Amino acid sequence: MQPEEIDHWTTVLCQRRETLAGRDLAEIAAIDGALERLQAGTFGQCLRCGAAISAGRLQAQPSAAMCLDCQEWQERQRGFVCFTAV
Repeated sequence: MQPEEIDHWTTVLCQRRETLAGRDLAEIAAIDGALERLQAGTFGQCLRCGAAISAGRLQAQPSAAMCLDCQEWQERQRGFVCFTAV
């Protein structure tokens, strides 16, 4: 990741953290984790499979720690995905 990309994501994450201060502790923890991954050079890599997290997913959820496939897999394992009958 280029230095300007690191600066961009650091700014985005810190602004989001300030907005959520005191309201959503789980999201603040996720943001702190994303900031740590930025420093470690692993931001944008899925923690489960190691694949790149899509730019669109990071735009929508900058603190995302997993690619969409792995996130959905984890939620299915935990029983969080709701399936609607068609």
